[in-house]
Parts: sequence; structure tokens; C-alpha cells
Amino acid sequence: MTIEILGEGCSKCNVMKNNVQQAINDLGLHTKVIVDMDPGRIAKLGVLYLPQLVIDGRITPSSIWRSVEDLKELLQTARKQ
Repeated sequence: MTIEILGEGCSKCNVMKNNVQQAINDLGLHTKVIVDMDPGRIAKLGVLYLPQLVIDGRITPSSIWRSVEDLKELLQTARKQ
């Protein structure tokens, strides 16, 4: 599973990264979070709002303020696909 956070390193990006990492730890997943701040790639993906969570190359629905519980649900669903 590949997990990316698209964003420019702002405080919202840091909150999302911490929440995603907590969800990964809680679920016992063995994956790392990649933070991508490349504006060209962000534009190519059509992302309008940052930070944005991408799981296995798929942009998740608006995810700026997802809780750890919401993120765990998203990750479990992605694992089943």
C-alpha cells in the first residue's frame, strides 16, 4: 500500500501526516507515508485543495480534517480493494 500526502508542509499537512501515521500504527500496517510537495505533480493530478491524501494512486474524497478513526476506515477499505 502506498500512502501519500500532497501538500506544501503547512500545519494542516503536519496534522494530516500525524493522523495518518497514527492510523497506520493502530492498524499494524507496514507502510510509510510519503509527503509530496511537487507543484507540477499536484497540478497534474488535478488537486485543488491541500493537503490531499492519496492511497495507492487514488485521490481520496476531501480529506483535510479527517480523524484518526476516519483514516483507519479509509485504509481498511483500501486494503480490501
